[in-house]
Amino acid sequence: MTTLKEILEIQRFSELKVINEGADLERPLDTVEISETPDVSYYIPNNALLVTTAMAFQDDVDGLCEFVRSLARVSSAGMAIKLGRFLPEIDQRVIDTANEFSFPIVQIPMNMTLGDISHKLLSYIWNDQTEQIFFSLEIQQKFVNLMIHGASLDTLIKQLSSMIKQSILLVDSLGQIACSSLQFSNYNLLNSKTKTNSLLKKIQGCQRRKAKESFLFELSEKEKILISVYPIESDRYFPFMLVIFEAEKLPYPFSQFAIQQSLTVLTLTLYKEQTLKNEKRAERRSLLTYLLNHLTLTEDAEWLEYKKHFPMLNSNYYRVVYIHVAVPTNKQYYSKEIDTLIYDYLFDNVEKKYKSMMLFPTEQLNQWVFILQQKEDILPILEEVHDYLAAFFGVFTRFGIGDPVNNIDLLHFSYRESKNALDEAADSNKFVYYNKIQGIKRITENVSDEDLRYFCISILKNLAYPESQLDIDLRYTIMTYLDNQCEITKTADALFIHRNTVKYRIKKCEELFNIPIDDPEFSLQLRVALFLSEPESH
Repeated sequence: MTTLKEILEIQRFSELKVINEGADLERPLDTVEISETPDVSYYIPNNALLVTTAMAFQDDVDGLCEFVRSLARVSSAGMAIKLGRFLPEIDQRVIDTANEFSFPIVQIPMNMTLGDISHKLLSYIWNDQTEQIFFSLEIQQKFVNLMIHGASLDTLIKQLSSMIKQSILLVDSLGQIACSSLQFSNYNLLNSKTKTNSLLKKIQGCQRRKAKESFLFELSEKEKILISVYPIESDRYFPFMLVIFEAEKLPYPFSQFAIQQSLTVLTLTLYKEQTLKNEKRAERRSLLTYLLNHLTLTEDAEWLEYKKHFPMLNSNYYRVVYIHVAVPTNKQYYSKEIDTLIYDYLFDNVEKKYKSMMLFPTEQLNQWVFILQQKEDILPILEEVHDYLAAFFGVFTRFGIGDPVNNIDLLHFSYRESKNALDEAADSNKFVYYNKIQGIKRITENVSDEDLRYFCISILKNLAYPESQLDIDLRYTIMTYLDNQCEITKTADALFIHRNTVKYRIKKCEELFNIPIDDPEFSLQLRVALFLSEPESH
């Protein structure tokens, strides 16, 4: 049974306003009649809503009051009146009469014709499929207007949720919640991490199948809800997914066709956002090429322009991590899509989280670099990335790490070292590789032994060619400390000594050198001097 209350709660009829406070909106409503005849009560059907301008009562308030009484006596569902042309307003006596009989009087807006509102109401009452199509097209137009004016995905999802009065999630290509609107839920699903992960796991299964599916999700032992999942078409390896809670309760006329219109607009919005991302990615690729091919950046006017757009590239510490993902043969067809998706993951989950790391795409698919701008333990970060990409995409990720440099002009050295580290360990099963100082003998072939000895002693002092056991221990500690990226605990474990012993020895060395060992430029000099002063080097 349809009622006025039900109709007035629908977004489609939100412009209709009830004039009298005492209206009984629970009266049955079976049909709609248009009439300007004063004696319409003699032939109007039961439970009918009369649509009128009341032109016959333009100067007759008493007549209009009696007209309301006559409609109330024949069980009319109410009167919808368009004010303006004949009646500028409803007299209070008419409102009082309507309240006396709990008879609803509804105001029709000036911009709506009697025929238009009658058609819409009858279409609703008769469940007309044509009305669903018209409403769906209106939904699409509203979404297109929002998209044209730059509305975000979050805004579109909240708008869609308000229109259908159901809770919604948008799940991104990585299977995580991109945005949500849970205003129509009486349960706190996302407040439980366990429940959220359980729901996302089910959605990710649909995502891999790229399928429209519905399933029951258990909120508790006594409560289950229906979840409907719709893939949003795109060229992504895994599509975004629109998730609607309790879609079976969607109010008329919001049909599946209307949902499809929404999916179309969301597809266009995602395409627009991806296009912007691709442009920004191209900017970064161009910047990386510039950084690697200009050896005197600090004197280049073009670098000053780049710095306006990338102010985060301003440090006295730079270190390159080269990333290579091996895509299995059975997924080679999707290499480009996987490349885009992994870049998004690295940007959103690494760069945004660790502000000292900046991501750059290379010219090669599924190869990127991180530029680190402060010293930190990156092994746990790289391990997390490796494990996630293996689990989510089934790919094997390798990382080459170059030595740090203290000037942006020297970045190309760290880049070349990071790439060489990967190339030289191509057959290894490890996934993290550090640069090893190579070819120094060849570089120093034309340098005299006296000059090499002077260089080593100037850097290492008496640790260059140690004679006492203490100096031998200090030298070996320094070598191990540098090999373990200046980490006390790892050095202690490697030497089988206490952490405090390592700290003591490092302090003694720094007093000897009069400079911190982890200083980027000095640590590089130390590595070279230690290598050249090894007995087999002479």
